[in-house]
Amino acid sequence: MRIAFCLPFKPLDNPRPSGDVTIAADLKETLEGFGHEVTVLPHFPAKWIYWKPWRWHRALGALDRMMEKAQGADCVLTYSSYYKVPDIYGPTIAERIEAPYFLFSASYAPKRGKAVKTMVGHWLNRRAMLAASHVFCNKLPYFETAGWLLPPERYSLIKPGFRPAQFVRNEQGREKLRRAWSAGNRLVICTAAMMRAGVKAEGLRWTMDACAELKRRGRNILLVVAGDGPLRSELENRAGKLLGNDALFLGAVARERMSVFYSAGDVFAFPGLEESIGMVYLEAQSCGLPVVATNDEGAPQVVCNGHSGLISGNTPGDFTEALDRLAADSGLRARLGRQAAGYVRAEHDLRVTCKNVEQIMSEIVYTQ
Repeated sequence: MRIAFCLPFKPLDNPRPSGDVTIAADLKETLEGFGHEVTVLPHFPAKWIYWKPWRWHRALGALDRMMEKAQGADCVLTYSSYYKVPDIYGPTIAERIEAPYFLFSASYAPKRGKAVKTMVGHWLNRRAMLAASHVFCNKLPYFETAGWLLPPERYSLIKPGFRPAQFVRNEQGREKLRRAWSAGNRLVICTAAMMRAGVKAEGLRWTMDACAELKRRGRNILLVVAGDGPLRSELENRAGKLLGNDALFLGAVARERMSVFYSAGDVFAFPGLEESIGMVYLEAQSCGLPVVATNDEGAPQVVCNGHSGLISGNTPGDFTEALDRLAADSGLRARLGRQAAGYVRAEHDLRVTCKNVEQIMSEIVYTQ
């Protein structure tokens, strides 16, 4: 198939680390690996575009450029549509080139149609979902709410996936990094997140507090944090007060270096508050790290509780106890870590999870 790939939310070259960019890029490369031709359409930042009339003429110009690139495509595939950034382009492009239109990751929330600020975005997103020949839901809540709008044959649940070959355990890199970190015989607890206001920063605070409690209980630990953002100084100062020299902030780590980062750890811990999926959990497990997360939202979709990691209740105390359980039991850590790598390859490899995407798209494209 010749697939025109539309990205209304974020471009693939977005400089800020993002799970959505990672998922979109991995989806593109997986479909190309199946032998399909994927043409990325020009990106236009469309967040809240319906409340920005001074930008509408530029949006129309962007549509013209997208149309030029989409000529000859067998279908249009859009990654991500929701009320803040509804897909205003994909349905129009597909209609004009007379090709099927598909949505991967679309969120339907009827309550957004009741508030003035989000009403227009809700209806534009609803329009996109109704226009789609098929909607692929890579998040369980999206799958559940899609059923409020679409008949069962028009949407499918796709397990969250990634490309595990990019994340393999690196024993040589592990030893080198642990020496650089002066880890010694300490239990290295890794975490990673963008340091911005909201649930990301709050998740890092939970992790620091849990590590501080472990230290009070006599655990010999080192917390290593990957990530950067506007709140880094504040979070780093907080960690210094709680953990002293037992906290290390690395700043932003390039994705191609993250496998070594994970390999150098003994546990990956992050609560995942309001985390829709949490790609870091898949990446860490792929490198043989047991994971500790909460049941708040997305982590249970990608962490097998008791097999590849521990899913705690949604309180700081629950999270701390789960982390302490792993800190206290080296045998449990080793067993979960070994099982984690096999689990994600069996259950969350995009070459497996996206096979159904390819089959459905192919059937619709070649039967219309």
